[in-house]
Amino acid sequence: VERGGDNLAKSQGNHKMCVRNVPIFNHLTEEEMKGVFEKVESRAYEKDDHLYMAGDPKDSLFVLHRGKVRIYRLNEEGKEQLIRVLLPGDFTGELALFGGEKLHDSYAEIVQDSRVCEISKADLYGLLKEYPDIGIKIIERFSTRLNEVEQQATNIALMNSEERLIEYIRTHVDDEDFLRLKMTKKDLSSYLSMQPETLTRIFKKLEADGMIGKIDNRTYQVLDYSIL
Repeated sequence: VERGGDNLAKSQGNHKMCVRNVPIFNHLTEEEMKGVFEKVESRAYEKDDHLYMAGDPKDSLFVLHRGKVRIYRLNEEGKEQLIRVLLPGDFTGELALFGGEKLHDSYAEIVQDSRVCEISKADLYGLLKEYPDIGIKIIERFSTRLNEVEQQATNIALMNSEERLIEYIRTHVDDEDFLRLKMTKKDLSSYLSMQPETLTRIFKKLEADGMIGKIDNRTYQVLDYSIL
């Protein structure tokens, strides 16, 4: 059985790891990080839990320390539309900082058992006043996300299913010309606004055409550089 002191030390360790591993905080000095430690609450979540659901108040910034989280919305027919998948170091809830709607319109579902660091809106405002560089980092990341959303909307409107997958491969291939999927194919099909069967068919077509080679169900190698 852990003693109270051991629990406290473990909790503080989780707080520190969370802050140090996150791009919006890791530029701070050790002394500045101590101020952030005091504002962070570290929590464990199990698979299928939710950080928040549509209709919940926007009152916290959530930073993923360990695990995986999927952010999605439901359309009028109740069909899921994947927005993004959070990996360690990513965050969500930043819209709480910018006023406007007070309630979430999306869902944040835990995909793998996770450790999440939460900072209340009030505490985060205090940190932004004391350490303005944190706000700059959040705005930079937020700007990147807006560009990604706009590009995705354009792709869906102007490209057919095969073109959307090829564009995804082009923009997510690594330096060794491998596509390493960080989400399930079901989630990828939702993200690209197509049926899972359509995604599977296009992957197989690209393989048959010699454009990509399948390593495993999550890894493909680009063979025809014309798609890049």
